[in-house]
Amino acid sequence: MPERYEGQEFTFFDPDGSEIPVRGWGNQFAAVFETLDGYTVVQDPDSRFFHYADLSPDGAELVPSGNRAADADPAVLGLARHIRVNRESFRTEAMEAFDAAATTRWRQRLAERRARTRSAAQPGPEAAPPPQGTTGDYVGLCLLVQFPDVPGTIARDEVEAFCNRPGYAGFGNNGSAHDYFLEVSGGKLRYTNQVAAYYTARHNRAHYTDPAVPFGTRAKQLIAEALDALKASGFDFSRLSSDDDGFIYALSVFYAGRRINNWSQGLWPHSWALDTAYQASPAKRFSDYQITDMGDKLTLRTFCHENGHMVCDFPDLYDYGSESSGIGHFCLMCAGASDTNPAHVSAYLKYRAGWASSVTPLAPGTTAAVTAGTNEFLIRRKNAAEYFILENRQRAGRDSALPDAGLAIWHVDELGTNSDEQMTAAKHYECSLEQADNRFDLEHGTNAGDAGDLFGSPAARFGRATTPDSRWWNGGDSNLEITSISAPGPTITVTTA
Repeated sequence: MPERYEGQEFTFFDPDGSEIPVRGWGNQFAAVFETLDGYTVVQDPDSRFFHYADLSPDGAELVPSGNRAADADPAVLGLARHIRVNRESFRTEAMEAFDAAATTRWRQRLAERRARTRSAAQPGPEAAPPPQGTTGDYVGLCLLVQFPDVPGTIARDEVEAFCNRPGYAGFGNNGSAHDYFLEVSGGKLRYTNQVAAYYTARHNRAHYTDPAVPFGTRAKQLIAEALDALKASGFDFSRLSSDDDGFIYALSVFYAGRRINNWSQGLWPHSWALDTAYQASPAKRFSDYQITDMGDKLTLRTFCHENGHMVCDFPDLYDYGSESSGIGHFCLMCAGASDTNPAHVSAYLKYRAGWASSVTPLAPGTTAAVTAGTNEFLIRRKNAAEYFILENRQRAGRDSALPDAGLAIWHVDELGTNSDEQMTAAKHYECSLEQADNRFDLEHGTNAGDAGDLFGSPAARFGRATTPDSRWWNGGDSNLEITSISAPGPTITVTTA
């Protein structure tokens, strides 16, 4: 599925069929790739062969060196390892690609929410809790596609179980996608998928993976073909959940076989919106989708991440420009910790989705206990947009792969963006993890979380004079003065002065 890359291994292909094993850093909007021994590669736009990369004189672009990666020895050539464009150029490329993809319905709904939040954050009485979020029964559609020359590689029944079966354990996953959302929502979101029978495409796979055709074009054609066939079969689209304008929330597409495209070409995994909404019925239409190769296994993390966008309108909490690590492994909507057992969604997004079981205001003189895995939160608000929200995270169950355990203190500004890592009043994250060790490795891109990030003995205080401190982004005093945090454990007790 579409995802954030942090050294993930891929196989790229030259026009003559040669395979180039690489590692990638970035996302679907901008990325850089190296050979496994650390030499940056770039595709020559004319020959379409991969070359070792040089850097343009202004440092803004990777250019082919004239030496094919499949043939030349970089050590003999004297090339440097880990060549990168300057950070501003990479960020610009990423944000331009992001803006081009900003027609998705979930981003439109998110923008509408941000506009309401901006209005509510104006000076006045303290804001009420967020309105009811994503709760109840939601149903998405999962399409399976095979090709005349590449038959289905995983049975439909297996995909249906991966999406919906309680206790699913195939391919090492901890439950199904339904199980994941049911658990992290505290039982408030019951999300299932209608999994259609395999559709056989009109053309062989090479037609849809043609790198000469603009990226996304053939994927959208393939999706329209499959939806046409499903519509002709009499499928009841009324069962699928849609927003107030009739747009079906979630469409996930698996196609048979291994990934054979290079980055941002053909059927490379991505999430996007159809160029024109597909009218499935008089009352229902499709726009948002995600598509990926099926390969030989199914895993939860990116499937749940992309459905978190489409169903819950969750934003990405990583940095599109890759200058920083967002909130790392501590949330599904960033690195997510594990492919087969992804971490919980952060307290911020759970609260916004209406999944809290309790929310205790942290007034002076408060003593409150929070239990891990129960969606119990503590909160100190400035206004509708900015607040601190706290939760207990332990390395158990869905959070087994977290880099730390203890009290997570989140500083939220719903009008920020996790592509702004500057930590200034004007530019800062939408959701920041206050890191107990005060190194802010996440903002600096040093790692995706470590054992010094969460609070608890010995890091047992958080206030105006501690490091990090509890001030608002404008430097104002939040009056949040935590004098005691108990040691990490299933229940943590917090006391304020």
